[in-house]
Amino acid sequence: MNLLLLCRVLHIAATCTSLGGLFYARMVLWPTLDVLPGVERELFLTSAIRRFAYIKWSGVTVVAVTGVIQWFWTYPYVLDQRTYLVYFGIKMVGAFGLFCITFLLALPAERLQGMQTHRALWSGLNIACGLTILIGAALMRTVGKASH
Repeated sequence: MNLLLLCRVLHIAATCTSLGGLFYARMVLWPTLDVLPGVERELFLTSAIRRFAYIKWSGVTVVAVTGVIQWFWTYPYVLDQRTYLVYFGIKMVGAFGLFCITFLLALPAERLQGMQTHRALWSGLNIACGLTILIGAALMRTVGKASH
């Protein structure tokens, strides 16, 4: 039981940190970058992205590992497994979108330059993916579990 509690706390903390970072970047960082001259803006942005990358990918790893542990602990005891799987699917669609956008933005490929120059738009879509994850997770918690 203590391992499950630790997994839940780490899962929620990593999710909040990652989604909070995305929200901050989209709502605070991107809109205020215009006050910096072009060269300074690029230097600052490169530094901020590099620094957040460690937090972001650590969060993705923690969420994935703790999510798998929680799945194996919880799913066998869910009363309505079909509905639970639908809600889990909603959560995974958001997670897949978030992961793909984040991964593509991190790649140093020239083909992705257009995507990377519109980071504010993609950050907004990442927030939508993050909210989809939260909706799926909240719905999953509404499905009854047998006590174990």
